[in-house]
Order: sequence, then structure tokens, then C-alpha cells
Amino acid sequence: MLVGSCLINLLKFGKSKINSFLSMSTKVTPLDEVRNCMGEIFVKGVEAVLPRNLIENRLKLEGDTLFVGEQSFQLLPNVYLIGFGKAVMNMVPGIERILGTRLKKGIISVPKGAMETIWKVQDFANFPNLHGPIKYREGAKNNQPDTDSVSTTHDIMDLVEGLQQGDTLIVLISGGGSALLCMPRPMLELKEKQALCKRLQDAGADIRELNSVRKQLSMVKGGGLAQLAYPASVISLILSDIVGDPIAEIASGPTVYSPQSPDEITGILKKYGLFDDLDWNIKTAIASKNNINSKDLLNANQQFKHVHNIIIGNNSIAIEAAKTESLKRGFSPIILRKDVEGDVSNVSIAYVTVVNLICMALEKSLDRESFFTAIKQVPIMSLSEKTIDHIYDVVEDVTGQGIILIGGGEPTVIVRGNGVGGRNQQLALQFSLDWMAKVKENPHLTKYDVVFLSGGTDGQDGPTDAAGAFGYPAIAPIIYNIRNELQVQVQQTVSREMNRQNTIVNKRVEQNESIDDESNDKHQESLVLKLEVIEKILPENVLDNNDAYNFYSRFKKGKDLLKTGLTGTNVMDLHIISITKRGCACRVDFEIDSKCPDSLDEHNLDVDSVAIKTQQTETYDISQESKLLNLKVLDDTLEDSCCNRARKE
Repeated sequence: MLVGSCLINLLKFGKSKINSFLSMSTKVTPLDEVRNCMGEIFVKGVEAVLPRNLIENRLKLEGDTLFVGEQSFQLLPNVYLIGFGKAVMNMVPGIERILGTRLKKGIISVPKGAMETIWKVQDFANFPNLHGPIKYREGAKNNQPDTDSVSTTHDIMDLVEGLQQGDTLIVLISGGGSALLCMPRPMLELKEKQALCKRLQDAGADIRELNSVRKQLSMVKGGGLAQLAYPASVISLILSDIVGDPIAEIASGPTVYSPQSPDEITGILKKYGLFDDLDWNIKTAIASKNNINSKDLLNANQQFKHVHNIIIGNNSIAIEAAKTESLKRGFSPIILRKDVEGDVSNVSIAYVTVVNLICMALEKSLDRESFFTAIKQVPIMSLSEKTIDHIYDVVEDVTGQGIILIGGGEPTVIVRGNGVGGRNQQLALQFSLDWMAKVKENPHLTKYDVVFLSGGTDGQDGPTDAAGAFGYPAIAPIIYNIRNELQVQVQQTVSREMNRQNTIVNKRVEQNESIDDESNDKHQESLVLKLEVIEKILPENVLDNNDAYNFYSRFKKGKDLLKTGLTGTNVMDLHIISITKRGCACRVDFEIDSKCPDSLDEHNLDVDSVAIKTQQTETYDISQESKLLNLKVLDDTLEDSCCNRARKE
């Protein structure tokens, strides 16, 4: 049933995709099918928060009244538009269609490469009017503020400062807006502000702490933009990328009054040991206060009188859509939390603990009361009594394909190494190790196939071209087995070479001939280099070096990476866990090589890191035929233990 349902969804993606799928279908295992459907569940979650869908569903214009959900606003004759963030570009066409000639001028700050991406996507139904009143400006390469984003921000400031009381300003805001709307205080240089924020992020500061510091060092964040726009009427349409949807934190709250004292900022920096060695000009900026005329600008609730901030999309919408798709596919879905935070290592342990408890409940070895007591004690994953009861009800009545756990949020990574990766790839790899350890502790867990998917809804996990990755317990054993195989091959090669050399030496000494052994060393040198690479990409070493992207790019040649391309939206991350019962009672033994067969040529062990980064891996985007992300995830190299071998035989 799963192969059939997934194939139907591929019909909209074009003949070449179908042929590719069919050519692989004879190799597809039950695990492949589950992973494929997990990818499509992720896609459905993303589709629900695509900006074009949000604008079409939430906004309408009747006469001079603009309706945004249940709220209404009287539009003044002249309407101006600005926006900044990863998702705002795809909001604009809908706004243009709704407002028509009312829209006089606008500037949209978008990430580097966004203009090129629109041509690749070819979604002409939502294609921006490149010759209209709205100008698109690119900046913030790798989601970091740069001179381009500063220049665009300068032009945005000029536009909003010139607005009058009879004007309306619509502001589009999404994740990534902090980098795309950037104007350091006059005493600071961009590189100084960047360096401090980077140090703070690498030290493990959460998004709220990071944004608090950004606001203090900025001319436009923390309500600065709204102050410049006064006395025009401002309507902000916000796509939330932060847990709990705090409008003052999204893109660092440029349209939200955010009173904060210099002491608060100093406290954050001291918490992470960064304050004492700051230069005098940064300390001066931190000590400065925002002088605002509260009588003219603020109401009794300390909010801007002339500004209306509205959340039009968030992680909750994506999670609900993922749940609906899971139900359609025959799974029993459970929403855990929509606000998962914390270091990825702790988040992984929390998910592993919950999955273990659910498996115990499935085995009837944990009654409701014991399950309730145990799950209440899980750090990070603290759940309400109602949610816990619901989980146990689902476990008792589970039918069909199995259980899908869904979570969302924005974990953090403390950067200790110099590798390449993002929090989703790091989390997926960490989960694979933690769940493998749990299975070794509790052999009964081998009755269940558990697969974890962590992906960023924006399609970009850290400074990489991946949205995230899959994690499952066979990953580490496969790498260990390859290392063992290479070690044996190196030893055998050395032994054979020594014997060969001894034989040649004996013969040539008798004949007084020279020995040229350069070519004989090439094979041994190649094996040794591959062994060095394997040692570097042992999962434990990879996690320590924060190098998950390079690991996944080499492992099975990138087939466990989730690549969607930039999606045009951003509502944090989605975590999807599939729990399915194995089709037989045979036990998986991770210590036996034959249970995880994998040849060397299944992986990219080339030591050239440039080759890793430029290798061709299938990328899926929004096609012209459908508004869905064109994504399928298939891996025909992961063996399904003895059951799969039996089918092949």
C-alpha cells in the first residue's frame, strides 16, 4: 500500500521522476517506503506554510477594507510595501494581486540567490512582477548580514522616513529578517556586530538572547523601524520562526516596541563570558538608551499606536498539516511538542526516551499509570496530562502502518569544532547513535524499526544545501564495519606486499636488478587514505567536530540527506519519527557484520572535500505542475536485515 500511495503522489512530478522511481522500485524495502512517506509528510507540513498559500487564505480586499483573518483595516489611498526574510518574496505576488494600483512603491530584502531560484522553480502562478513598483534586493549570504543587506536597509529607512499620516505601510517579516534588515548603530562597524553575534551564537545563546543583543546594537530592530515610519499606519504580516511566536523576537522585532535596559544586555554577555573583552565602542552602544516619545507613539499597553502586528503562519500550522497527512497514509500520528528547544544532544535523548516508553507501552510492559509517571519526568519533553493520556490511547488502539511522532521547534548546537553542518543534521545523527545505544540496552526494541527525520522548513540547514537528514540505528554499525573491513584490507595488502617484495628481492639480488615498487604502493596508499577518512567520519568524531553535513555527504553518497532547495518559507524545524513493527520476529544484531552489509563503493570516501561539496545529489523544488515541493526520499542501499535477504534469495 505504501509504495502505491507514494507512486501516485509522484505522478504530478513529471515523467523523468516517475521513470527514476520505477527503476528503483524493485529494490525498495519496507524501510525505504516508510522513509519515502516521511519525506512526503514533511513536504505537506511545509506546503501548509508556503507564503502564497498563507496570503491567499488569510487576506482579502473589499472596497477600502483589507481583511487579515478576522481583523479589518481601512486602507488609505497610498500603500507602500517593505519586507525582509527568507519567505517574504513569495508573499509579494499575492499582495500585489490584492492591492492592485493602490500599491505605490516597495523594497523587499531577500537572501542571496533568491532571484535565481525563482527561475528554477518556474511557479508562474505566483511569479513576482519584476517590472512592477516593488524592487527586490539581495543580501545576507549564508544568512549573515553583509554590506548588501546594509545598503538595502539604508534604502528602506529612507522610504519609511518619508511616509506621511495619510499613508499605509505593509511590512512583511519572516525568519532570516535579522540578517536582511541590518543597520548597526553609528559607532559600530558591521564586522564588529557580526563577530559579537557569531561568538554569542557559538557559545550556545538561544534566539531570544541573541535577538536582545542584536536589538541593542541596531538602528532598526526592537521597534526602530516602526519609529521611523510614524505617523504612517503600519500593518505587519509575520511568519513566525521562533518558539511561542513572540512578535518582539521574530527578525528582532523591527515593528514592536521592545523596552530593554542596558543591564539586561550586559547580563547576557557576561553569562557567556563575552562582555569583559569587548571594545569600548561596543560597550558604549550597549550602554545607550532608546529615547522615545511615549505620548505620541505608545498606548497604555506600551505598544505602538500606529502599528498592527499579525502572525499569519507558524510552526503549529505545519505540524497540523503533517499530522493530517500521516492520518491519510494510514499512520497513527501523535503531536508531542511544538516548542522543542535545547541543545541537540539533550533533545535527542528526550526523543529517544519517549520512543522507548512508547515501545514499552506497545509491548504491554508499561501500564497507563507507569507510562504517565515515566513520561512526566522526561526533560525537554514535558507533556500535559491530556497529551499523555492521548498518547496512551493511541498506543492502545494503534492500527495500520504504525505510529508517527511529530514535534517542532528550534534546538541549538554549541559549536566546538570547525566542520560543516546544521542543527537538523546534527540532531539526526545524534539520534541514530542514542537510539542504537538504547536498542543495545533493551534487545526487545529490535522488534521495531525507528526512523527519525529532522528538517528545516526553510530548506537550508546551517550553511549547507540540505534541509536536514534521516537518522536510524544502522548508521554507526555500517561505518564501523567499513572501518574494520578497511583495516583488514590494509593489513592483508601490507602482508602480501611484504611477501611479494621479499620474493622479488631474492630473485633480483641474484640477477643484480633494481626494484621499482612505486606502482605497487598505489593500492596500499589508497586504502590507507580511505581508512584515514573513515576514522574522521566515525559518528562520534563527526558530532564533536560539528561536521554532520560532510558525514552525510559521504555516507551512502548523500542519500540520507534531505534536500528540498530553498522552500520560500520558514517556520523553524519539523521532527518526524516513524515507529513501525518489524515484519518478522528475527532479531537485529548490530555487532554482526552480515546484518549490515555495505560495500565500500556505496560511500564517497574521496579525501577531496571539494569533490564532496560539488557532488551531484538530487534536489527537489516546487514544480510548475504542482504547488507541492517535488520531493521523494528513497535509499536502495539500506539492507533490511535477514528479512530482506530472504526476499532476494
